[in-house]
Amino acid sequence: MEQSSKTVTFSQGVALYMGAVLGSGILILPGYTAELAGPASILSWVILSLVSVPIAFCFARLSLRYKHYGGLSTIVEHAFGRTWSAIVGWFFFVWVSTGQAVVGLTGSGYLVQVFHLPEFAYHGLAFLFLVAALLTNLMGMRASGRVSLFLSGAVLLILVLTILFALPHVEAERFTPFAPHGMGGIGAACVLIFWACFGWESMTHLVPEFRHPERDVMRSMWTSLIIIGAVYVMLSVVTVGTGTYGIGGQGAPLAKLMGDSLGFNAAVATALIACIVCLGTVNVFLASSARLGYSMAIEDKFPRWFGRMNAQGTPVRSMGFMFVTNSLTLAAGAVFHISVDRIIMIPTTLGIFVYVISTLACVRLLWRDPLGRISALLAAVFCLAIVPFAAAHVAVPLIVAVVCVVYMRRKGRTQGQEEG
Repeated sequence: MEQSSKTVTFSQGVALYMGAVLGSGILILPGYTAELAGPASILSWVILSLVSVPIAFCFARLSLRYKHYGGLSTIVEHAFGRTWSAIVGWFFFVWVSTGQAVVGLTGSGYLVQVFHLPEFAYHGLAFLFLVAALLTNLMGMRASGRVSLFLSGAVLLILVLTILFALPHVEAERFTPFAPHGMGGIGAACVLIFWACFGWESMTHLVPEFRHPERDVMRSMWTSLIIIGAVYVMLSVVTVGTGTYGIGGQGAPLAKLMGDSLGFNAAVATALIACIVCLGTVNVFLASSARLGYSMAIEDKFPRWFGRMNAQGTPVRSMGFMFVTNSLTLAAGAVFHISVDRIIMIPTTLGIFVYVISTLACVRLLWRDPLGRISALLAAVFCLAIVPFAAAHVAVPLIVAVVCVVYMRRKGRTQGQEEG
């Protein structure tokens, strides 16, 4: 494997973590979960924050052990072998190859609705998010890290100010009845929130880029866990406590909350937060998954064509491929009128299976480590509990897995013939 650039610092690591995890979900999920579970949605966010701890810890611990662009794919290989490693890698690559279109559509949907833009702008603006992230990443990891630091810092400042200025407007009566839809509502909110849990895995592919990984990876992870958990829970509290969901906050709940608390014009607030958050998320995911594609290509788990870096250390072919596939996803959505809630099930279902296999790998690899074993078991149990809710879309990972296994076997036969 080519030598990594090793430019990511502690602060950039925190920014990359936040860019990956504190993603497009922040725009819509607090409002959606409040509609599903009422004030009890706050409990769902607390559960998410607690469950994120063992997941993030296990992924960071093992990515430090192996320090490989393969990330979760490499972790799974050490636990279950080459075939399962390839399957997880393919799952993740296909997930990101379609999922960033969803991120772009989330941001552009906000902009189109608030500014009353024409319909074609919905997919056009989403495409611009992809273009901006592609150009940033082509300049190398140093530029990508700096952009993430700026974007994450800006969105954190805006969210903290929003929460602080909204707290005086929280009304106690809005928290009753606490669980109007019962445990079913809380469970449904937890499943929806799982989209917000994605992102911890993306950093496993970027550990080789850290300047001082042994010192900074775990510090970055713990710092991000605390910040992200606090922001999500408090944002949920003020969303419920101010009644900024349902009819009053429908479509752009965060923008309304920002407008009411900070005095911003809701349209300006929406444009600002949507652009920052969505660009930051796409930036991190393209960076991490491009390195996964590069790693898998040089290990013959993926076509060799993907195994090329430019002078700035960017896997240009993997990056370009994902840009094209996400662009095609946007085009398909525009031509065939496929809604975001249907597109999102492809990356979400693949993501759930990536997490299930990866957390089970963590159980095996960390079994002799008491803290690691407990963390891995907790992470695996939670991820397995989510699987039944993804059963309706299980065909997606099955198809990807079959294609992967067929490719691996044909590749193996070809190599055997060449050696013979």
